[in-house]
Amino acid sequence: MYKTDSKSHGIAAFFKVASGAVLLLLSVLLIITPSCFGFENWRELDPEIITDRSGTLCVYDRDRELISVLGNRKRIPIEIETLNKYTVDAFVAAEDTRFYTHKGVDLYRIFGAAWADIKAGGYVQGASTISQQLIKLSHLTSEKTMGRKLEEAVLAMKLERRFDKDEIMEMYLNYVYFGGGYYGIEAASLGYFGVHASELSAAQSALLAGILKSPSAYSPHLDLDASVNRRDHILALMRDGGYISDEEMTAARKEKCALSSALPSERNSLIDHAIREAAGVIGKTEQELASGGYSLYITEDSGIMNICESLMSDGSLFPSNNAQAAMVVIGEKGRIEAMIGSRGKYDPSGINRAAEAERQPGSLIKPVLVYAPALEYYGYNAAAVLNDEPTSFGDYTPRNSDEKYYGKVTLRTALMRSLNVPAVKVFSDIGIPSGVMFAEKLGIGFQNEQLGLSLALGGFTHGVTPLEMAGAYSAFPNGGVYIKPSSVDKIIDGKGRVVYERRIAGERVMSPENAYIMTSMLMSAAEEGTGKRLRETGLPLAAKTGTSIDENGVRDAWCAVYTGEHTAVIWMGTDDSSEGSLPKEAVGGNNTAVILGKLFSAIYDGKDCSEPDLPDGVERIAIDVSGIEDGKVYLAGESTPVENAVTEYFVSGDTGLVPNPKSQVPDPPGDLGWSISAEGLPVISFRSENDFFVYSILRGSPYGKETTICEITGKEGYLNYTDRGVQRGASYTYRVIAYNPGSDGKRLASEPSRKMRVVIPFY
Repeated sequence: MYKTDSKSHGIAAFFKVASGAVLLLLSVLLIITPSCFGFENWRELDPEIITDRSGTLCVYDRDRELISVLGNRKRIPIEIETLNKYTVDAFVAAEDTRFYTHKGVDLYRIFGAAWADIKAGGYVQGASTISQQLIKLSHLTSEKTMGRKLEEAVLAMKLERRFDKDEIMEMYLNYVYFGGGYYGIEAASLGYFGVHASELSAAQSALLAGILKSPSAYSPHLDLDASVNRRDHILALMRDGGYISDEEMTAARKEKCALSSALPSERNSLIDHAIREAAGVIGKTEQELASGGYSLYITEDSGIMNICESLMSDGSLFPSNNAQAAMVVIGEKGRIEAMIGSRGKYDPSGINRAAEAERQPGSLIKPVLVYAPALEYYGYNAAAVLNDEPTSFGDYTPRNSDEKYYGKVTLRTALMRSLNVPAVKVFSDIGIPSGVMFAEKLGIGFQNEQLGLSLALGGFTHGVTPLEMAGAYSAFPNGGVYIKPSSVDKIIDGKGRVVYERRIAGERVMSPENAYIMTSMLMSAAEEGTGKRLRETGLPLAAKTGTSIDENGVRDAWCAVYTGEHTAVIWMGTDDSSEGSLPKEAVGGNNTAVILGKLFSAIYDGKDCSEPDLPDGVERIAIDVSGIEDGKVYLAGESTPVENAVTEYFVSGDTGLVPNPKSQVPDPPGDLGWSISAEGLPVISFRSENDFFVYSILRGSPYGKETTICEITGKEGYLNYTDRGVQRGASYTYRVIAYNPGSDGKRLASEPSRKMRVVIPFY
């Protein structure tokens, strides 16, 4: 407890007894003549009027730094234990020197004030203690009547019986008005000096204490000279009361009064989004939240937010003056780290395009709606062969954006190049309801959408928001677990009670193995596909682009980029046709990709950005794509030409691939045998493994070298060859060698079969 030394213990004891007598006298007067003082209308003490006050909404970022103070009455509660001793001493010296000894009323001051009033012939001198001031400010009016003063005294003494001195001082310092819209010492400290109340110097403490006598006269932003003069007077009172020395007083008076506010009132898209979310989770209106003295801890990463704001204000990054944009960055566990709802200066009354504007996503939807469910539920893998050529699906005929077609491609290539026909084919195969159901699990809404195959290419009636898309993509680096994006971590009410704290609740929508494979394919898109502008960052990024085009140019350009820690989505376009379109070159792989590239370069500047770890259930396997035009992909072997060998990722034990027969070294022919025909000629027999193998039969004699006597091709199964070039009664040896012609024309020979000796009969 903060204590003030009394100059005279005897006098203090006398007035302590006297104050009790006065209270007794007041009680008797109230019983005998209640109507004289309006006792029947007196209020009961209600501490909640003091503690449950309306005040400032304080918004803190993820690092617990104060980033915004909202509301007309700026009030930030503090605990008295955090304050320096001379801060409390300054208020005791200025307002109530015997605060820590009286019982709510101070007879010294009462008698002194009474004598001054008698001499003046009216109420000119105040005698209120800190407890009385707190009662007057919170419970009563400023009316100067005997009845009102008696009511104030009675309530002050009740307050003193119910709370200790430090509790009352804490209530007082959190309640009183310091001018400038600042209620309470913490708001005043931050507003006038840019420091927390716990960091106030003796000079700053004295200046704040001096304001209370008349905020309109002594607030430093109104009259700095008057405020400083009043400060110096309070410092003298502190010296006279023994709280500071002469030297400390002199030093404090020399301290320059530099005004600097640290009460940010700036608004941005994420703060306002968080306020709406917070109001919803605790069942309050936004106005009730803003004026209820709440502390709102949001997920904003101020560093990333500053980077986003800088990029969005850089006109050189945008293709035209009419380009609007919105951006969302989501961190781990679904926390929204940054949100920009529009270009230019933030307008709280404007639309937050990041969270509210539904736009056609173009190809950005393909991984979410088509390829992820195909991987997870329908046996597709990254090496699945798809056909990219003009195809009609009933009355719907999708086309690639550049009218180029690549024939047979793997699913990885189709996603990397953002080919349209293969995406529609896969969507048709898995079924529209299955794709929609999967995308809904990733937070994409389809209410009032027309469900057709065009959805695979982003042909939505209403569209999706950047926030929805960022949330959906964030499930991939999260190992296939979708966590609904949130901007609120915790809410504390004006009494310091935690009324909401976020609980992380995710839903697994795909296996970690398939999530990794999806990430691998999207890393290919960033490295050599439609997002290749991101390659300039040198970071291992996964990305997808999307574009919606009308007859005049680009209406919607998208890009999604993620690492293991951050997922970002940007939309760029125009709000409606009256504002025109973007230039035709402003597709998703250009301006939007460049902006996100700069964003991630800034985020990871000097920081490590590693590739995702390979899950235990994923295998890295070399495949042979030489047969892709025939719709086949094989396992690569040692003899697979380098140009045909590609590394791919598969869920363990689920490749479904076999070695390419055309790249295999054949085994020696099996079931080798011989017999003598009815003509007395040797018949050589063996089994053929493939119809494209070539078999050479070699004949040797005891006195001659081995020569090839025939080659057999284009057959499979058991083969026979009758050797008609032999002499009767001679002895010969036979062997067979199998040859694989190979996909590149280089024959691959098997080991020779076992050698057979055959004696030709004389008949």
